[in-house]
Amino acid sequence: MTTYAANRSLAVAAPAEDGTVALDFNRAVNLPCAFTDLATCPLPPAENHLQVAVEAGEKIPYERA
Repeated sequence: MTTYAANRSLAVAAPAEDGTVALDFNRAVNLPCAFTDLATCPLPPAENHLQVAVEAGEKIPYERA
């Protein structure tokens, strides 16, 4: 596993006039619960799961590996 098990977050800008959206997974970040057991984070809905690996963005914190 290369990322925190709960999820990573990606801020997405509003769609362009033609309806397209650019996703830069290198901007994906771990939520606070990836770094401490004292934080709570929302779980993503099942439809947000990707069937492919995205090898980009912030990986699992070294301290939690």
